[in-house]
Amino acid sequence: MTPGPPPRRQTRRQAGLVLTACILASSLVGMDSLMTTVALPAVAGDLDAGLAVQQWIVAAFLLAVGSLILVGGALGDVYGRRPVFAAGTAGFGAAALVCAVAPTSGVLVTGRLLQGAAAALLLPSVLAVITAAFDEADRSRAIARWSAWSGLSVIAGPVVGGLLIDALSWRAVYWAELPCAAVVVALILRATPPGDGTAGASVDLAGAAFAVPAVGGPAFYLIQSPRSGWGDPLTLTALVAGIASLAAFLAWERRARTPLLPPALFRIRAFAAINATTFVLYGALIACGTYTILFLQENLGYGPAPAGIAGAVPIMVLFVLSGRFGALADRHGGRPFIAGGSLLAGLGMLLLLRADAGTSLWTVVLPSVLVHGLGLAMLVAPLTSGVMSAAPADRAGVASGINNAIARIGSMMAIAVLGVVISVRFSAELDDGLARAGIAAPDAAVLDAARERPLSDEPPAALPDDERAALEPVLADASASAFRTGAGAAGALAVLAGAIAWAGYRDPKAAAYDAAGTLGCPITGARDHVEAPPIGSRAAQPAG
Repeated sequence: MTPGPPPRRQTRRQAGLVLTACILASSLVGMDSLMTTVALPAVAGDLDAGLAVQQWIVAAFLLAVGSLILVGGALGDVYGRRPVFAAGTAGFGAAALVCAVAPTSGVLVTGRLLQGAAAALLLPSVLAVITAAFDEADRSRAIARWSAWSGLSVIAGPVVGGLLIDALSWRAVYWAELPCAAVVVALILRATPPGDGTAGASVDLAGAAFAVPAVGGPAFYLIQSPRSGWGDPLTLTALVAGIASLAAFLAWERRARTPLLPPALFRIRAFAAINATTFVLYGALIACGTYTILFLQENLGYGPAPAGIAGAVPIMVLFVLSGRFGALADRHGGRPFIAGGSLLAGLGMLLLLRADAGTSLWTVVLPSVLVHGLGLAMLVAPLTSGVMSAAPADRAGVASGINNAIARIGSMMAIAVLGVVISVRFSAELDDGLARAGIAAPDAAVLDAARERPLSDEPPAALPDDERAALEPVLADASASAFRTGAGAAGALAVLAGAIAWAGYRDPKAAAYDAAGTLGCPITGARDHVEAPPIGSRAAQPAG
């Protein structure tokens, strides 16, 4: 006789443990990214890291996640969500240990790259594991709880990170992740049922092999060239290799049986437009947030905790108001909210054009982050739901994964591009400032050291006290000018994103999916069919 199902109480208890594991896992990744951003100035001081290294600490994580997250979802389909989820979480914890003990900036960047690869395994499994653990009657409530608690933890991330750094060290940020990762792995192994892989499914590993250098090569060129020279053979080689890999990736995806980026999806106008908006907009948001936190600490002298509070404000506004704007978008259509929210976010960034070397966090930066947080609250829910509804219903899961990857790749590329803008502006302003002040230019090594940290007003330690005192106001003004230029560029990108959304996106609810019959073979990552939730629901909020 076949044994019956376990008692309902046991099933609910296991489902509760699964939900706890998913909340902790999403919180772990979300808090990590924001805490790392707050920690960058402390890392720079401890490991003698310039702007290029600070960029790579953030960009390495985004590079790995953006390039591999679709592979992570496919691996979950092939081998089962339980082992992939557990492996990703364990790998994330192991990589956090590498970051915590890193003796050099190179080891730290390697640790961040490994954390990104582990997060690419972890993140796609979260929502699928919740979906499998709860029956239809309880699933929406479980997803809402997961979204709410994960959102609250992300809000806390910059503040908690700032307090840990102030009280202990930047390394404490990564030490704190170890017990959390261990608890998640234990819960996964205890409560998540095994055996949910799909026989015969495959993974586009060749596409992933092309995707990583296709994204990383141009990023390496943009981040390293301001220091090594735009014609440096190493950086040029990376750029050429990246372009060649991109061409190979696009050619491969057209004939792969299970492509990472199904070309037919991008023939749907709404899907293409909303992903173009995501690429530009999230790049502007993440890059501007990163450099604002650096400027607050390195130029204005605020500690990690106040800088963390500034980083948390837009997320708090998003968390409180996005559901209300989502409900309005459900009634009136998402297009005006996506375009209008992008424009408002850009306006918030452009408010930073008032920043100078004596700027106050409370009178300049706080109004800026409040306004761009309001814009973010307007657009995130309709944008996320729009991605899922722009694709045919049996491709919504893959569509969401693609949008997630594009957001992270856009963020990484914007960090690289705005870093170039900031570095070039700083160098020009530094030379002009020295001439206006009548200060004899320090030797080349001193100037090179100053250019390594273009958002800092701290003169190189090797200078005598009198020369340091004369150089400090010049550096402060040059870094403030460089920051304003970067903020202006980010604001312009957000405005561009709004224009792309307005011109190219139409609400797909009333549109027939004319490309639905041209998608070819099912994509591994879309095995779980995900219907687009109402725009105003918690389930429509972005995961991780």
